[in-house]
Amino acid sequence: MVREPRNPERRPVIAFVGGGASATLTAIALLRTTTWLRLGYRIVLLDEHGRHARGVAYSTRDDQHLLNSPAAAMSALPDQPGHLVAWARAAGHACAHDSFLPRRVYGDYLAQTLAETAAWAAPHAEVHLRTARVERAEDGDQGVVLILSDGTRLPVAAAVVATGNAPASPPPGCAGTAGVVDDPWHPHGDPARLTEGRTVLAIGTGLSTVDVALSVTAAHPGTVVHATSARGRLPHPHRLPLIAPPGLVDLSGPLPLRELVRRVRAAIDVHPGDWRHVVDSLRPSVPLLWQGLSPAEQRVFLRRFSRYWEPARHRMAPEVARRLEELRARGRLRLHTGRVASVEPTGAGLRAVLSDGTSIQADTIVNCTGSAPGSDPFVQALLGDGLARRNHLGLGVDTCPRGALVAPSGRVSRHLFALGPLRRGQLYETTAVPEIRAQAERLAQRIADTVLRGRRGEPTVVP
Repeated sequence: MVREPRNPERRPVIAFVGGGASATLTAIALLRTTTWLRLGYRIVLLDEHGRHARGVAYSTRDDQHLLNSPAAAMSALPDQPGHLVAWARAAGHACAHDSFLPRRVYGDYLAQTLAETAAWAAPHAEVHLRTARVERAEDGDQGVVLILSDGTRLPVAAAVVATGNAPASPPPGCAGTAGVVDDPWHPHGDPARLTEGRTVLAIGTGLSTVDVALSVTAAHPGTVVHATSARGRLPHPHRLPLIAPPGLVDLSGPLPLRELVRRVRAAIDVHPGDWRHVVDSLRPSVPLLWQGLSPAEQRVFLRRFSRYWEPARHRMAPEVARRLEELRARGRLRLHTGRVASVEPTGAGLRAVLSDGTSIQADTIVNCTGSAPGSDPFVQALLGDGLARRNHLGLGVDTCPRGALVAPSGRVSRHLFALGPLRRGQLYETTAVPEIRAQAERLAQRIADTVLRGRRGEPTVVP
């Protein structure tokens, strides 16, 4: 991004393990803070697959894969909500505030915004994009040493774990079976080339299945996609208008789960508009509401209510919903209710038996069950080395309120941080750009505070 000077001055190195949207948004926030405060950084984005700024979500090349939020909500700059719309129009894309752009285009936007912000921040800061796999970390009094797969030891002042969503484990009987695709979004894969046969079984009916169905059916006109999950329902579509009026749910501080559910249902019953407005009006309050629940209540929510919340909260673009309805009407997308109980190879491919006894013969089975925060190998190494501890719900890792990792002893790291999906157990809503953007701003300020105190010779701020 910015050429390293021949005699670079000694600047704190801030490294990101993972180079996708979470890392990019935080790097942009750091660069902006750098320029305002005249701080000097060397920012390094380490991405194993070289998908800098795009990550898994925005590296797709299929323009049928659209954003799940309108352009007005997806600006990389919190003080310029129209930044994405203006950029898209300048780049020649038809874009209104309620447009759902291709995810590929959004990846281009993040990459260009990072490049332009880096140029704007020079010479105070430098940005380096490095394709490398980080295997372990050593946390010390003065900083962190990242150990790369080639044996390189990279000393940094702070490291931000931004590994994003790792694929979930495949259902029983699927691992290692020929014809089973564990991760449709692997860098060397392509959903459009998942099958040369005529039948695909997608395990899950969420947004990953939506994208797989669009790619496979477009690439292979005769292919039929079967999709199965416990409820057998696709995500709900967005519906215009998209602006949710505030205050639709009476939220007077933390509420017990039973009372919270009652108030949400009451708001849906009395709201004259769309139930989507009630769901969207809750979004800014979700982290506080979640933290106000007891651990037992959080488990009850995950067991009983998350299956309703997730498809209602994480919706798909109206255009995508129309395409799926066309596929269903033509019999090319078929939904089933049931979990995969067993998978066995047959002479004709694979036979999957669902929990309700339904048998489906498929040429290819694709695991679209979502993500597993904390299953990334680097995060596993942090857990094994005692530098992080699992969240009590098994959703990612524990951090302090400002994002620093917490060790099993309860010690809060001064140099290791996390953001994005890894914090889901503590914040619940932490996978979408607006939430990650807010985390990025706070984390950038936290790092800036530490550098300022270090300049003054003051002790490092404990998060």
